[in-house]
Amino acid sequence: MSGSKTVPNALGPAWASWLGIVAVVFGILLTAANVNEWMIQRVITSDGAAMQGMKPRCPEDELLEEGISLEECKLMIAKVRIMVVSRPNWFRDFQMSLSLIGAIIAFGSIFVGLALVQYSNWAPRAAVVTFSALLVIDALGFAAATNTGPLLRATYLWNILLWFSIHLIMAAGACAGQHIKDTD
Repeated sequence: MSGSKTVPNALGPAWASWLGIVAVVFGILLTAANVNEWMIQRVITSDGAAMQGMKPRCPEDELLEEGISLEECKLMIAKVRIMVVSRPNWFRDFQMSLSLIGAIIAFGSIFVGLALVQYSNWAPRAAVVTFSALLVIDALGFAAATNTGPLLRATYLWNILLWFSIHLIMAAGACAGQHIKDTD
């Protein structure tokens, strides 16, 4: 064994594998979150039943089936009203666009993460660009949410700050890894 050589990791450095795994997991979660947000904005409109002063439609058989009380049903209707009343006219279209772009970039980050795990030469640079783009999306979402009503801000800001922190750490890791790659 004294004459044997150590074989370098054929898949690349450990930082790339770990960052790739994290990128895949968070990419899947963020893609789902952005698509869900797009659907929420698409479905909740100001001309819906909750905004037209209609009485909450909470049939007893559906309440039993879902295992919720009449009060919970009324709170769900109130949540829809909060969404519509608190958002400025421009917010729905802006949020739909931002969610769609975010979903596309997040979906792309899954493939960047897979390329990091397999350590393709282009992957570290692509990771920096992708995670930085997600940071920009987060910053735009934060700016938009701060210009809404207080109830809507309470709904969005903590979630946006959490994703911003995650993307900042991932972008910093990708930049540091890119620096290591460039110095080797």
